[in-house]
Amino acid sequence: MKFDVIIIGGGHAGSRVACGLQDSGLKCAVITSGRSIHGTTLAGFEKKGGIVFADDQITNTCIQDSKIVCVRTEKIGQIALEAEHYVIATGKFFSKGLVADMKKVWEPIFGLDVEYNEDRSAWYAESFADHQPFLDFGVKVDESCRPSIEGKTVKNLYAVGEILAGVSCAEKDDLAAVDAGADKVIDIIKAQ
Repeated sequence: MKFDVIIIGGGHAGSRVACGLQDSGLKCAVITSGRSIHGTTLAGFEKKGGIVFADDQITNTCIQDSKIVCVRTEKIGQIALEAEHYVIATGKFFSKGLVADMKKVWEPIFGLDVEYNEDRSAWYAESFADHQPFLDFGVKVDESCRPSIEGKTVKNLYAVGEILAGVSCAEKDDLAAVDAGADKVIDIIKAQ
């Protein structure tokens, strides 16, 4: 199945990008692993011709020459989902956009480069009321919101929302940063 854009994540940032690009005439799909408060937004996205792969998750990715060729999902199986552009908006730890063990933090779908402190004792503050440093961890991106894998920029992938390093809505209302990143990616993709 071919699309202009595949958005991975159906939360606030993913929904914003999906609706903005679908409204511009691009053929878009959203892959979302769970239910979201933004489901009503995605219902509008579907009414405008967008495709939502709900309650699904990516199981396989194909990357060649620093470019995503296709993804496969648990429900669709071996059918490849292909697009010119991909957007990842999977959030941080609660939504499993980032995963951690006792030694490291990683992004589980593509293996994107993540900014985090390697000293685990610096991941948290002792007082629950204090700023929790792990909330600042996230995917590293360039000026065009493109993440990297082992230092190499992925040419057709963009990251938006809380998955980004330094962006968190858990302690403060950072929706302005989320919206700015989403709007920037919408403009970049529409211009291509």
